Amino acid sequence: MIETLPYFGLALAAFGLNIPCGYFREGSPKFSTKWFLWIHASIPVIIFLRIFWHTSPLAIPVWIFLAVYGQIIGGKKRRAKMTVQEQEALQQIPPLLDAGSNPPGIADKDVMVTLLNMGGPRTNEEVPVFLKRIFLDPIILRFPLSMILQPFFAWMLVTFRQKGVRERYKLIGGASPIYDATQAQAQALKAELSRRGRAFDTAFSFNYSDPLPDQTIDEVKDAGKTHILPLSLYPHYSKATTGSNLHYLTKAAEARYPQVRFLSAVPYYLHDDYIAAFVDRIKEQAGEGESLNDFYLLFSAHGLPLYFLTEGDPYPFQIAQTTARILEKLGRRKKWALSYQSAVGPLQWLKPSTDDMLTALARRGIKKIVVVPVSFVTDHIETLCEIDIEYRHFAQNLGIEDFRMSKALECHPGFISALADAVEASLPRTPQDAREVPAEQHAAR
Repeated sequence: MIETLPYFGLALAAFGLNIPCGYFREGSPKFSTKWFLWIHASIPVIIFLRIFWHTSPLAIPVWIFLAVYGQIIGGKKRRAKMTVQEQEALQQIPPLLDAGSNPPGIADKDVMVTLLNMGGPRTNEEVPVFLKRIFLDPIILRFPLSMILQPFFAWMLVTFRQKGVRERYKLIGGASPIYDATQAQAQALKAELSRRGRAFDTAFSFNYSDPLPDQTIDEVKDAGKTHILPLSLYPHYSKATTGSNLHYLTKAAEARYPQVRFLSAVPYYLHDDYIAAFVDRIKEQAGEGESLNDFYLLFSAHGLPLYFLTEGDPYPFQIAQTTARILEKLGRRKKWALSYQSAVGPLQWLKPSTDDMLTALARRGIKKIVVVPVSFVTDHIETLCEIDIEYRHFAQNLGIEDFRMSKALECHPGFISALADAVEASLPRTPQDAREVPAEQHAAR
């Protein structure tokens, strides 16, 4: 019996080691270096064990069979997980949704319109916790063996980055203004909907700071709402932003309030009022006696790792569509560019980067630039610090003499109108809602 233990041990190793190897192989491009690596990763261990235990080579075909079988099992598990994720991602992409995708007859009073965003630390002391939540998110941060190593890397990133990040927040007042800005947007949206005779309540949910998805779901439950209409404050869909918000809000609902039903909201990234709000913000940068045509327009969007594009993420294409519509309304055909900011780590991100574009423009003798934060609807660390302080200093050192940044949309009436239109297009008025509208609101309309 003792003599056969090494053979059983090798069989178990050949099979067991190849299940995770097959899992990771399935997620690698076929015939790539990583694909071949995961196929052969267990071989050195098996060879070492065979030599250490002095086993007969006659059993090698059995171990090969078990290794292949382990690869097959691991690959099937990865495909099953990928299928669920792909279906979830497809259901989240706004262009696949239309105004008729929600069931009819849902009363306004039963719906909580929920704004979605990333969030931000409300005090400087909250920065480490905020960063830890981001770096522990497997949707945002992906690398080999992340399921095992992510807690360690998250700890390391927070340890080494928190001091610098806290200093950056101090430059804009010590914390992120995104909570107050989002609260103001939620209140403005509720007021606009009320003005239109719609009795919706509004809330908001952040992924990495309060109110977290669990807290938002509790608020929805306590308010007695039966439906949630998630309305993303990321106008341009990405699995990393809107997708992750919806994922975590749905998971929280399954655990805390499974009776609630999620509705789908139509997109607004090409809405006329949304585009007009951007045009207003850009025109605000030209002072009295100045011409906007004298300024180069640099549209800066938040970056995205390239691996999201290989999964069909529509984010950069929607950014380009919004930019094109803004340029059309401005009558601008030249002196503009689109770039991406906020890349983190050694991964490949969307290009060109904003700093590379500033360098290129300076080399061409451009002296006046307006940076338009095209993917942001609130001013926070990516605009107030990264663009308006860091990029400003960077541009001035390059010889750019006049550097300006257009203000984020915040509560611009056009933006709030676009959000309200998205809500109304997603949930047309029911006869009951029409009866409940006060007479003075009918008159106002």
